[in-house]
Amino acid sequence: MNLKSISLFVLICIISGIVSADITAVNGENKNFTLGSTAAKENPYKLELSLTTKGAAISTAKFRDYNNRDRKNPQPFDFLAPFHNVVSLESRRLMLPAVEKSFPLNKLNWISDGVEKKADGSETISFSAVILQDDYEFLKLTKTFTLRSEDYTIDCNVTVENIGKDEVKVALEMVGPAGITKEDPRTDVRMITAGFINPATGIIEVTKSNVKDTIKEGGKVKMLHKNAEFKFMWVAASDKYFTSIIRPVPTDSNLYSNWIGNSFAMSIDPDPYVKDDENLGVMLETQSATIAAGKEITYKYQIYIGPKDKDAFNTNPLYNKLGFINTIDFQACCWVVGFGWLSFFILDAMDWLHNYIPNYGVIIIIFVLVVRVILHPITKKSQVSMMGMAKLGPMAEEIKKKYADNKAEMQKQMAVLYREQGIAPMLGCLPMFLQMPIWVALYSAINTGIEFRGAAFLPFWITDLSQSDTLFYLPSFVEKIPLIGSMIGNSFNLLPILLGVAMFAQQKLMPATAAPSTNPQAAQQQKMMLWMMPIMMLIFLYRAPSGLNLYIMASTAAGVVEQYVIRKHIKERQALEEQGLVPTTSKLGGKLKKKKPKPPIKFS
Repeated sequence: MNLKSISLFVLICIISGIVSADITAVNGENKNFTLGSTAAKENPYKLELSLTTKGAAISTAKFRDYNNRDRKNPQPFDFLAPFHNVVSLESRRLMLPAVEKSFPLNKLNWISDGVEKKADGSETISFSAVILQDDYEFLKLTKTFTLRSEDYTIDCNVTVENIGKDEVKVALEMVGPAGITKEDPRTDVRMITAGFINPATGIIEVTKSNVKDTIKEGGKVKMLHKNAEFKFMWVAASDKYFTSIIRPVPTDSNLYSNWIGNSFAMSIDPDPYVKDDENLGVMLETQSATIAAGKEITYKYQIYIGPKDKDAFNTNPLYNKLGFINTIDFQACCWVVGFGWLSFFILDAMDWLHNYIPNYGVIIIIFVLVVRVILHPITKKSQVSMMGMAKLGPMAEEIKKKYADNKAEMQKQMAVLYREQGIAPMLGCLPMFLQMPIWVALYSAINTGIEFRGAAFLPFWITDLSQSDTLFYLPSFVEKIPLIGSMIGNSFNLLPILLGVAMFAQQKLMPATAAPSTNPQAAQQQKMMLWMMPIMMLIFLYRAPSGLNLYIMASTAAGVVEQYVIRKHIKERQALEEQGLVPTTSKLGGKLKKKKPKPPIKFS
C-alpha cells in the first residue's frame, strides 16, 4: 500500500470538504489506455476509446467510419471529449447512507493492469479501487469495460465487494455520456433524451431536456415521466447525427431498470452566459443496497456510442425493443405534430433509391421533382384562382367602397362575385396547406439523416451535403466584421446566392392578388416582398448544410419553371377566349369549341 498516495488523497478530500478523515482510498497512478482503433477501415473496431484511471472513465470516443469533415485534414471524429473536468462514464461518488458520508471516486486514480484481448476478438480493461475506513479495507470496487468488434455497444460492469467484517449499505453515482463535441457552425442542438416503457402496454415514450432547461433548473434536471406507470429504461446525450445511450441492465426479464434510483440531465457549464461553452451530460444514481460481509453486488450497464441510424436501430433486435429510434429528433417538424413518420418514410425511400442511384444529391432533386409533379394539379388551380382574383380587383374595390359601412353585406357581395366568376379564394392557400407537411418532413429528413453526413453531390462542389458548399475561404478578418462575420463566417458559399436569385425569379412570376391601380398599398407590399424574401432566405441559409440548400434550390427552380408553364397556359387560354373560343368545362385543358351564334329574333 502506498501510504504517501493515501495521505495526499486524504488531504485533498479533507480540504475540499467532501468526506471526513476516516474514509480513504488507495490512490494509483494517472494512466491512459486505449480500447479499439480507428487506424483504418480494415480494422475490426468501429470505436476507439481512450480511458483514464482518474474516475475509471472514457475520456474520448472516436469513430472509425466518420471523420471530422475537415476538408484539408480529415481525422476520425472525436464525439465525446472531457468538458470542464467532466469525463464520460466516470464514477462520481460512493455514497454510504448509513453513516451519511460519501467518497469522491472521480478524484481517485483507480488501479489497472491494462487492456486484455479476448479469444472472441473483443478487448476488455478493468479498474479497481480499494476503500478504507479507519485505515481498514472494507470495500473493493471493480469496473470493467468491454468493446466488441464491429459493434457500437460497450459493456460496463461495476462490482462492489464487501471485504470488511460488517454489512455495509452503499449507493453509487456515475456520470453517463458527457462532453459532446460541437460540429455545427450554426446551431448545435444537444439534447438529453430518456426512454420510458409502460410494462402493461409495451408503449415506449421519451422525455427531452436541453441546455436551456437544465440551466433554468439550476444545472440539474431529474428525468421523470409524467405518468408513474412508465418505468425508466435508458438515457441518452445526443447531437444532430450521433448519440450516446446508457442503459442500466435489469436484473430480471423486464426491459426497465429495477435498480436505478435517479437519472439526471446536467448542464456542464461554468458560465451559462457563454453560449459556446454550453454542453450537457447525464448522471445516474443507483438505489441503496445492503451488502453482507464477504458478498458483492454487480451493476451492469450497456452503452451505445454511435450514429443515430434508423436502419441499425430497427434491425438490431435489442435496439428495436428498447426504442433507441426515439433518439432521432426531427427538429424542423416538431410543430407538425405526428408527421415524424413522414420524415422516416422519406428517409426509407431515399435509402432504397440509393441502392440504384449512389448519389444523395441526385436523389434529393428527384424527390423534389416527384412532389412537384404530384401536387401540380392543385398548384395549377391555385395560380388560376390567384390570377382571377387579380382581374376582379376593380370590381372588388367597388364593392368595398359601396358597402364600407356594412361589413356583413360586403362579405356577402364579395362571395357572390367570386361565385359568379368561378373563383375560390381559399384555393390559393390550399397548395400551401397540402405541401407544407411534405416540404417540412423532407427538410427535416435531409437536415437530420446521418446518410447525408459526408455524402458528396459533385466531386468539385457540394462535396458534403451536411455542410455548406464552400468554394473557397475568405480572409480571416471577414469573420471579425460585426453582423457580416457572424452571418457568412469565413467561407464563400455559392449555392445560397443562386437560391436567392431563383427565389427572386419565383416571386417575380407569382401572380399579383391586386392590381396596382386598385390597391396601391397591397402592390407596395408585394414589391417589398419581391426583394425581402430572397434577402432573408440568403441570410438565414448562407451557412446552412448544402443538402438543405440543394433541396430548397431544386424546389424553387422547379417552382419557377412550373409557374412559367402555368402562366403561359393561362395566357393561351385567354387568347382563345378573346377569339371567341370557350372551354367546354371549367377545368383548364378541357376541349375548346366555338360559341354558338344566338338565334335570330323572332317576332310573334
